[in-house]
Amino acid sequence: MSEYMRSMKGLVDAVDHVGKDFISITDMSTDQLYSLFELGKNLELFNRSKIDLLSDKMLALMFFQPSTRTRMSFQTAMERLGGHVIVEANPKVTSSVAKEESIEDTMRCISQYANLMVIRHYDADEARRGAEAAECPVINGGWGHWEHPTQALLDLYTMWRRFGRIEGLNVAVVSPDMIEARTGHSMAAGLARFGANVTICSDSDRRTPADVRERILSHGNVNLKEEFDFEQDTFNEFIRTQDLIYLPGCSAPAGAKADEFKTLMDRYLVRYETLEEEAAKGHQIYVTHTLPRRAGEMDLRIDNTPHQLYFRAILQSVSIRMALVTAILGL
Repeated sequence: MSEYMRSMKGLVDAVDHVGKDFISITDMSTDQLYSLFELGKNLELFNRSKIDLLSDKMLALMFFQPSTRTRMSFQTAMERLGGHVIVEANPKVTSSVAKEESIEDTMRCISQYANLMVIRHYDADEARRGAEAAECPVINGGWGHWEHPTQALLDLYTMWRRFGRIEGLNVAVVSPDMIEARTGHSMAAGLARFGANVTICSDSDRRTPADVRERILSHGNVNLKEEFDFEQDTFNEFIRTQDLIYLPGCSAPAGAKADEFKTLMDRYLVRYETLEEEAAKGHQIYVTHTLPRRAGEMDLRIDNTPHQLYFRAILQSVSIRMALVTAILGL
């Protein structure tokens, strides 16, 4: 084994997650996540090239909901690692699920072909049953309104690469509807565990579910609070106290529900002027969005400024998903 491969194996061993699922952001300890970040940093060299670490491994992607970034970044990550990918992007139509095959039977079968599976599903309970039936490790690629841990993982990693730390940062997780913000749930939990000062901003009638809050608080000495029912002026005054604004967006398809969300989001609009005024004082505030976003949901002038992290996170998503896949499959 070459010196480089010994170094890579040491990084994988430090994560200590070989053969295990990644269903929730809480499935790894804080130390494990930091070790995963170090592995991802080393794999950034291959974001646009290739390293043959997993040439004998197969990844299966089962996406029961539409996806661009999660599906394509996992496929890119596996192929950059020299591995192989089976993609089922519309199983309700093109797989035996359309013949009313149970999720348990589907996952039992596909796990015979693959060494690792990523499942995205509109129903968290059904996805969980499928994961339990699978005979290989499973990664949660976004389940219902519950969690989307790898999106939070890539955003945490992007923060760590930008700031050099997460502990002590002031971060707001912002959505008028925090009931259905699965990425917001995962991100708030991850931020709190890393020692950030987390504020969840939402409408009071759509606040974070009690079980999600309890799960976050169960990790002990975390700094978590909630603020409700902002108007645009008061929200932008609040922004001035933060280091990062995290927008988990809305998974609703096009139509009335999506338009309603966009209207609600206007009260939580991050003004470009607010960011520029604070930057002039020496206080750099960053904004990230899980994407996709809708016209009117945010000020697009932010795109071409140092304030945005959402497009920067796209390339980072490849290296951290490379790290996660390698940490589970092992070397």
